[in-house]
Amino acid sequence: MVAASPLPEIRSVTVKSVLSRSGISGIDYSLNPYLGCLFGCRYCYADFVARYRGRTEPWGTFVDIKSNAPEVLRRELGRRVPGRVSLSLVTDPYQGVEREARITRRCLEALAEAPAFAVSVLTRSPLVTRDVDLFGRMPDVEVGMSVPTGDDAVRRVTEPRAPAIEARLAALRRLKAAGVRTYAFVGPMLPMDPRDLARRLHGAVDRVLLDRLNYSWKIRDLLRRPGWSRVLAPDWLAEVRGAFAEELTPAGVACHYVGREAPPAGAGGGRP
Repeated sequence: MVAASPLPEIRSVTVKSVLSRSGISGIDYSLNPYLGCLFGCRYCYADFVARYRGRTEPWGTFVDIKSNAPEVLRRELGRRVPGRVSLSLVTDPYQGVEREARITRRCLEALAEAPAFAVSVLTRSPLVTRDVDLFGRMPDVEVGMSVPTGDDAVRRVTEPRAPAIEARLAALRRLKAAGVRTYAFVGPMLPMDPRDLARRLHGAVDRVLLDRLNYSWKIRDLLRRPGWSRVLAPDWLAEVRGAFAEELTPAGVACHYVGREAPPAGAGGGRP
């Protein structure tokens, strides 16, 4: 008999600041309405932030709701040099608690009133479509969906509490139909049929960002399943990039690789 998962610990906290300077090219500020993420993706790098903040519980079992984040953000927007704000780099702004807490929505309301700031959203949740009215009020906004695989069998193992892949793709299609600029973040590149996923993204996104599996040690045991170890091969990156470019570039969808340069097909060396 499989033991039941412990109930997540959800608590409300207050913060002094919510805008952090970002070291990522093209992103000036990071805005994280929550600390922790109940999606609990097995490969996630963001658990280090929680440890730094004093949370020692397993990643995916807790979330701190930054209850005063919208008010703090309004103050900071009045003091900061305008730039691009990312929601979010170390949490998912539309994880389940957002449905009732609405911290992300209230932060977006503040950003909609500060048009000098551009906004970039990245999530795994179709809940993002709830805020399409706010995106329509922003002069410079893009909304991205993390889609590291097109295979729900892979998703159920690596992202067991995250929404189904087709639900994410449907959300992208709905946003694009509403006139919102959209993108897919295919990273880390998990086991998939890259041509199939690229074709399913056709008409749903303006661009695609591709990234390698940078923390393969976290899920190396999972990748020993039959067929899954393919993602560790040195030519996997080139195969995925080539498939996406061939399927989407003719349709005007830009495909960008955001990680370290992938080795050419057949090259040796390197570790995802």
